[in-house]
Amino acid sequence: MNVETKICDDTADNVIPRHVPDNPYNYSPEDLIVRKKALRDLVLDYPTLPVGWLEMAYDFEKNTPQEEIKKIIAEKLWEGPGKFSEIMKT
Repeated sequence: MNVETKICDDTADNVIPRHVPDNPYNYSPEDLIVRKKALRDLVLDYPTLPVGWLEMAYDFEKNTPQEEIKKIIAEKLWEGPGKFSEIMKT
């Protein structure tokens, strides 16, 4: 049984562009590797949480000054309504 295979020529008309992941925090290639490893570890530690939440928590921790994080913890700001909730708008 002969199977013919076509060799794809890389002319500009035939190339499908590859997806380039977003990098809104401008992580370096090394930072992206560390982030990927940390997210894998977080998925193992918290298997029931959505990956998007874990990504959000990682990015928040890495891009928020430690003083602000300590303030949020000390003042228990996570317990009240968020600044974008309906209760705060009224």
